[in-house]
Amino acid sequence: MIGTNRYIGSPVERIEDPRFLHGRAQFVGDLKRRGMLHAVILRSTVAHGRVAAVDASAALAIPGVRAVITAKDLGAVPRIPLRLLPLPGTERFLQPVITVDRVRYVGEPVAVVLGDSRALAEDGVGAIAFEIEELPPAPA
Repeated sequence: MIGTNRYIGSPVERIEDPRFLHGRAQFVGDLKRRGMLHAVILRSTVAHGRVAAVDASAALAIPGVRAVITAKDLGAVPRIPLRLLPLPGTERFLQPVITVDRVRYVGEPVAVVLGDSRALAEDGVGAIAFEIEELPPAPA
């Protein structure tokens, strides 16, 4: 028998709230360092599809866009581990950190653009030519 999941339906103590509520929290967006690059993620607008093309050449031509990272640039794409109750047999359900050949949900990362400023990285995302062949929903 599989162990009982103690997280579903149980209250979870939130220890991070006071610093946010009292204005003492730090956010990544508040950091400023010399030579720091800003990252913006190109995300899928399709819930299920096959990636036909990702062309970053126009983005890389923008002055101040330093890099565009896709799954092809990573080689072996890491999978996101389960944080709560990782059970044997769930390995096949782990999601890649960035899509390789198909998307499984709206918002799945397709590419990461690094730029000298957030605005330049956003411009880079807008310049990426991304084609996807939409697929029907997976059967239940």
